[in-house]
Amino acid sequence: TASPDLWSQARRTIDEGKPAEAICYLAELVSTSPQDKDARLQLALSLGDAGHPAGALKVIRLLGDRLVHEGYLLPAIAVVHRGLQSSANDKGLIATLERLHVRGAHAKAGKLAVPPALPPRKKSTAAATSSELITLAKEERLARVAEVGADFPPQGPPGAILPLPLFGELDTSAFIATLRLLKYKRVQSGVKIIEEGAPGDSLIVLISGQVTVSKKGTELGKLSSGAVLGEMALITRAPRSATVMATEEVEYFELGRSEVSTLTKNEPKVMQELAAYCRSRLLMNLLRTSPLFSHFDETTRMSLLGRFRTITIGSGDQVIQAGQTGEGLYVIATGRAQVQARDADGKSHLVATLGPGDVFGEISLIKKRPATADVIAIETLGAIFLPAADFQQVLAEFPEVHAFLDSLSDKRISATQAQVGDVYVDPDDLVVL
Repeated sequence: TASPDLWSQARRTIDEGKPAEAICYLAELVSTSPQDKDARLQLALSLGDAGHPAGALKVIRLLGDRLVHEGYLLPAIAVVHRGLQSSANDKGLIATLERLHVRGAHAKAGKLAVPPALPPRKKSTAAATSSELITLAKEERLARVAEVGADFPPQGPPGAILPLPLFGELDTSAFIATLRLLKYKRVQSGVKIIEEGAPGDSLIVLISGQVTVSKKGTELGKLSSGAVLGEMALITRAPRSATVMATEEVEYFELGRSEVSTLTKNEPKVMQELAAYCRSRLLMNLLRTSPLFSHFDETTRMSLLGRFRTITIGSGDQVIQAGQTGEGLYVIATGRAQVQARDADGKSHLVATLGPGDVFGEISLIKKRPATADVIAIETLGAIFLPAADFQQVLAEFPEVHAFLDSLSDKRISATQAQVGDVYVDPDDLVVL
């Protein structure tokens, strides 16, 4: 087991700007705990800082390949990403990225081939101790530490590989271009990675560790390696809809809006894939959460969903205007909207605030009359939309939808009447959602 004291000595000498000393403690850590990815990666980084970049890159390449073999694609990407910071065009690192991208894509397609048999292992390097290494002359020390870093335990059988989240559909050149712009971050337990209500200007891909997701103080669930967070806010510019907090040490990649803009100019496929990924996540979330779809089996849900198209509505935009004919049926996926109606004196009244999963626009379509209330986006909305021209056909084909919307209309009319009393002379005429 790795000694905490060795880690503290390594970190102290790194902080003091003494990488040639730090590698002595890190080499002993790797010798005693050869499976410790973090110790081996830090050894490589410090080895480069101490004056042996070739040895550092060799360790990083080998570590990346080992992680790919074991099925840890995201940690492998993180390791190679760190190497590219010091050697952006290293052919060995780029080759590792190409291999792991192919394996991730094949895993998604269910076509992952069994790797060839591993070559015989060379004789292991003798165990290293910090007390021995620190007495060596610098050049000898660097060479010895490089040997330790490049010496791995025997490989086992290849690990099961999960599909790469988000990156899997990109071609290899777009994948590598995206990787170069990712920001690698590591945080400790208790750190808020995303905070509810904050501006949404980046997406997060969890590499390792676990986080909790909570909304208004209520925990919704836990997520771990491979989870993608914040992608809808990146596309829609909506505020963060939940808080994400690390419950242990967490590594993650962050891709900001400015980086996406840079990528879009040179690799349009990146934005197309991101939009397609967001659309898929949005639709799957609606299938799980919106009562409109809850009455159907999976096949019928997908058939119904296929009639809608995805739209984005800017914050402050008026979606429905009183006096205008309803344009269609809306289902909110992200963001919030307010329903406002005016009384006889022209005073505006807040009727309801709508959020993810909520439907609106149905009363105007069912009653076949102009809208008598406004619906205004108070946040950027990600939504699906069924045009009025297709609405009646959907009602005819899906009687459950008709029944659900009829019931929803009646409940909303009754609720509005109870809420605003005599503001509405005829709720049937004045409430339009």
